[in-house]
Amino acid sequence: MNTGSFRFAIGEFECVSVSDGALNYPPESFFSNTSLERVEEALRERNLPTAQVMTPYTCLFVDTGEHRVLIDAGAGDLGAHAAQMFPGLDHSTSITGLLLENLRAAGVESSDIDTVIITHAHPDHVGGMLDEEERLVFGNARYVISQEEWDFWNSDDAMARAPAFMVDTARRNLEPLIDRLTLVEDGSEMVPGIRAVATFGHTPGHIALSIASGGDRLLHISDAVLYPLHLEYPEWTPVFDMLPDLASASKHRVFDLAAEENALVFAHHFPPFPNLGHVRKKEQGWNWQPLETHG
Repeated sequence: MNTGSFRFAIGEFECVSVSDGALNYPPESFFSNTSLERVEEALRERNLPTAQVMTPYTCLFVDTGEHRVLIDAGAGDLGAHAAQMFPGLDHSTSITGLLLENLRAAGVESSDIDTVIITHAHPDHVGGMLDEEERLVFGNARYVISQEEWDFWNSDDAMARAPAFMVDTARRNLEPLIDRLTLVEDGSEMVPGIRAVATFGHTPGHIALSIASGGDRLLHISDAVLYPLHLEYPEWTPVFDMLPDLASASKHRVFDLAAEENALVFAHHFPPFPNLGHVRKKEQGWNWQPLETHG
């Protein structure tokens, strides 16, 4: 069994959760506006480590029968820089760049992908776009990103709002797409059955996706929320949300919808792999219920 991938169906669509690895973060980066003591207490209550937060990096492949779609392009070698970004943590499990080998093990070659949807241009979502020769890894694909996201990373405002390495990574990986790019808005259908859902805030043009086939529906929330504790404590925010108030509004809108519809949810960073589950309304927030995959 390939533990780096998990197959499931949404109606007639064949889907695969594909691991790109994982990275360890300091808790204060994920929960930046509450006391570290309160965060550590919440982690201990769930039998989780308190010194660091392990977050999976998981991409989604969707074969609609007409299109072979990859959502986000992975982190590339970001894990190799983990100790530099977050010193003092145990980075023995901060390993990224596994997307291609796990796709291949699931029977999908990079050349098979005809559409790459970019939910947002943070390094862990576009860092795997180019190979060592700066060529597009998914060379047969067209690329889809929101108009707002494209405009932001190519604006002067990006340098004022984001760290230089994030801006550099976004621009380096987005620039080669210019001749094969489709810019979309809220509600745009990217391929039949997959629509953009504006969830601005984590980045100025961040999108989630509604994937629907045969009466089934999956909400791919990408980074609208980074960790299950952000559901239970919706007032806690990560340092990575660029527009926190807007991110909060997006979070409430998309998770109220997911709970109301009992939709299957895919969350790029939610453990455990394969990052699938449901949400239930709970007091002021929600509760994450991972899908039981039985191995």
